[in-house]
Amino acid sequence: MPRLVTKFGYIRPGKRQSPGGYARYIATREGVECIDDSHKYDPATQAQKRLIRRILHDFPDMEQSPAYQAYAREPTREWASSFISCSLRENGEQITSMKTYADYIATRPGTERFGSHGLFTDEGMPVHLSQVSRELNQYPGRVYTGILSLTREDAQRLGFESGSRWRDLLRGHRQNLAEQFKIPPGHLKWYAAFHNASHHPHVHLIVYSTVPGEGHLSKQGVENLRSALARDIFSQDLLCTYQRQTGYRDELRQESRAQMERIVEEINQGSCENPVIRMLILEIARQLSRTSGKKVYGYLKPGTKALVDSVVAELAKDERIQTLYDLWYTQREDALRTYTDTFPERIPLERNPEFKAIRNAVIQETIKAVPEGPVTMPLRTSLPKDEDKEKDGCMTVNLKAGIDSAAPAFEPILAAGPVASYDAAGRLLCSLARMLQTKIQAEEKEMAILDRKQRQLQAHKKQAMGIRD
Repeated sequence: MPRLVTKFGYIRPGKRQSPGGYARYIATREGVECIDDSHKYDPATQAQKRLIRRILHDFPDMEQSPAYQAYAREPTREWASSFISCSLRENGEQITSMKTYADYIATRPGTERFGSHGLFTDEGMPVHLSQVSRELNQYPGRVYTGILSLTREDAQRLGFESGSRWRDLLRGHRQNLAEQFKIPPGHLKWYAAFHNASHHPHVHLIVYSTVPGEGHLSKQGVENLRSALARDIFSQDLLCTYQRQTGYRDELRQESRAQMERIVEEINQGSCENPVIRMLILEIARQLSRTSGKKVYGYLKPGTKALVDSVVAELAKDERIQTLYDLWYTQREDALRTYTDTFPERIPLERNPEFKAIRNAVIQETIKAVPEGPVTMPLRTSLPKDEDKEKDGCMTVNLKAGIDSAAPAFEPILAAGPVASYDAAGRLLCSLARMLQTKIQAEEKEMAILDRKQRQLQAHKKQAMGIRD
C-alpha cells in the first residue's frame, strides 16, 4: 500500500450531489480543523470599531502607536485585533479595573475569533462558506475533487497532523495544480479542508476553473501530482533513499569501468577468455577507428550503438554488477512506494538511460584495444602477377585470397558457438566487403587521376613539337 493514499474524481453539473453541498460538508463535518483565518482580511467589525473608539478616548496616547497607524492605513479585522491586543498589554493595570475591558478579556468576543469553518485557499483570499457553496452550485462546468491521506504514524512523524501544515503544502503546489489540471494559473480556483481522523489524517480538495469547460486531469497528471506531493511530504525520508541510490549507482559505474579496463588489457595481451566480448570489443574498435567526430554514445551510428549495448549486456552478467543493479533498483522502488504500489517493469542495464555513463566508459576503454586511425588487415585486393587479368577495363579482385588472409579474425567467433558465430561472422563479412569496396574505389580514383595527368603531359609535348591531333 502506498504511504500517500490519493483519490481523484469530479462532480458533473446537474448530478444529485451538488459541488456546493460537498464544499459545505467537508468544511463543517465532524473532525474538521477550523483553521480558516481569511476573515482577518475583512473590514473591522462594528464591535471592534466601538472598542477602538473607547480605547482612544480612555488612552489618547495609543493613537500614536505603530499598531494604530497600521490599523488606520488598513482597517481590517486583523489590524483591529492587533491594536486592541497591543492596548491591553500596554495599559494592563488600568484596564483590569475597568468593566468594559474586563468583560472583553473574560469573554474574548467572537469578533476576534477566526475559523468558523475548515475551508482554506490561497493566501490573502477571504473564504465565506455560504458564498463558496452558492458559487459552486451555480457553476455549469466540471468540479474536480481529491483526497490526500496519510497514516497516523507518518502524519505524527512528519508533522502533518495540523491543517496549517497541509494548507502551506497545497499553497506551495498551486502552480503544479494548474499544470496538471490543465487550467491557466489565472483561472484556477481551489479549496481544501483538513480532517484530523483518528487513523488516517487527510485533506479534501476541490479544484475548478473560473472558465467553464476548462480543465482536464489525465492519468499522467494524477501520477505527476502524487509524485510531487509525495516528494514534498516525505522529503527527509527520500533524502536518505536518494543518497543510497546514488551510492549504488556510482559504485556500479566504477565496477563496470574497472571490468572494461581488465577485459581490454586481457585482449591486448591475448589472454581474454570470453570470445564473444572479445569479438564485440574488437569490432567496436574497428568501427570507431573509421568514425570522425566525438566518440561518445549519443553521436555513434545505430549499428555501433547496438554493439556497445551488447558489451554492456555481457558486463551485466557479472554477479557483482548484477547485485549492485538490483540494489539500485530497490532504492528506486522504495522512492516510488511513497505514492504508488505499482512499479514499472525493470529494464536491462544496457537500455537504462540512468547508466549512459557505462556505455561511454565502454567506448573510452574500447578505443584502447586498437590504436586510433584506420584499421588495416592483411587483405590482397588483386590476383598474383601470373594470374592478374584485366577484362573490359575492369579490375578483377581475388576475394578468396582476401578472406583467407582474414581467417585468423574468425577464430574467436567460431569458438563462441554456432548462433553467435553466424551473427558475428556476418558482421565481419560486411565490414570486409566495405573495406574491399573502399580500397577498390580509392585505387580506381587514383588510376583515373594518373591517366588524366598522363594525357595532359602528352598533349603538352605534342603541342611543343607542333604536332596536331
